[in-house]
Amino acid sequence: MQTHFFGPKLRGRCGFLQRPARRSGALRGWARAALIANLAAVVVLAASCAILFEPKAGIAPLDDPEDLRWDDDGTPKSLEAAVAQSIRYYRRLPEETMFRYGAERYSPEEMIRALEHFLALAGHPEDFRERLLADYLLFESVAPGGENLFTGYFEPFIEGSRVPSPPLDAPLLARPADLVEVHLERFGGGLPQRRIVGRLQAGQLLPYYSREEIQAQAALDGQVRVLAYVDEVDLFFLQVQGSGVVRLPDGEEMKVTYDGTNGHPYRSIGAELIRREEMTREEVTMQSLRGYLAAHPERVRPLLFANPSYIFFRRTEEGPLGNIEVPLTPGRSLALDHRLFPKGGLAYAEIEIPDREDPTRTRRMARFFLVQDTGGVINGHGRADVFWGAGEEAKWYAGHLKHPGRLFLLVAKKEALQATAGQQ
Repeated sequence: MQTHFFGPKLRGRCGFLQRPARRSGALRGWARAALIANLAAVVVLAASCAILFEPKAGIAPLDDPEDLRWDDDGTPKSLEAAVAQSIRYYRRLPEETMFRYGAERYSPEEMIRALEHFLALAGHPEDFRERLLADYLLFESVAPGGENLFTGYFEPFIEGSRVPSPPLDAPLLARPADLVEVHLERFGGGLPQRRIVGRLQAGQLLPYYSREEIQAQAALDGQVRVLAYVDEVDLFFLQVQGSGVVRLPDGEEMKVTYDGTNGHPYRSIGAELIRREEMTREEVTMQSLRGYLAAHPERVRPLLFANPSYIFFRRTEEGPLGNIEVPLTPGRSLALDHRLFPKGGLAYAEIEIPDREDPTRTRRMARFFLVQDTGGVINGHGRADVFWGAGEEAKWYAGHLKHPGRLFLLVAKKEALQATAGQQ
């Protein structure tokens, strides 16, 4: 039985305790005993209040979220489209699959009914908030330290060729036949839920080739199918997005989507430039990184090779596809850590997004999302990636969004599902 879940993880700190004031002179016996007793009480109090006073990190239920309006600035049509794709995902799962929200577990059929019930509530805005709070379990996801981070991604269109010809000479590779994925938890209950990627050689599992070995040392030349030839910088950013469209000279548009990774950790080239003090954190956007690479062609390969991660692709007729293998909906599909959040489920976010007219200013975006994707750098609680779609506006928001926000998970209560089942 496959289970998708998240569980509670809280941490705490007590910030109001102060060191006793020092006094001059020796302490009398009774005073010394009293001081020791008081200090012991302080230690016990500090330990007991630890969980109570530090900002929570992880996932926690919401009992009375009075500060949330649960409003939605997206279109009803896009919400319905995204919900339909999650329902499509649930309908092809084995019935024994389980999705866990706190102490409750939900079957694919129950997840479908929870989403259908949500759409029914959304059709009655006059009492939507009241009925949502009555019928749904609510959870908040908070990053360690309480600073959630929202970023964005989009569907890029890049130029390609069927034959190598500079600058279109970087191969867009299909998944290699010798790529092996190992899920450690399948080899014993004590092993972590972790996946490693490698290749077999002389009966041993070895790390797979790095980006530099693949691109500079031609480690896979002649061994892997080439889907197209593209510019190596375009290839790099296509791999960051995970899917896109390649325009070929004859007018064909080839949709490609993620089909595996070499298993090496992702290293941000923006972080590398910050480390070198060539950019500040505020200056780093997708657009500024492209500008830097265009202005420093001699540094392109060394900088790209600082990221050893490499993504392989496959052709697809529809897409872009998320990790649950359904098309993503612009402004409604959200990428979260697939190890922590139930796939396909309902989410809500309030985000400070940059203003396109004045990027130094922000505006509030609040809407419901569906958890339909994941990402190599989308790790932990309070970390999310918004899919913006295709085109220049989507590209701009994908490149500039790196802002704070609040993130919530929702699922219908069991009794609400039973009540709706009785009405059918």
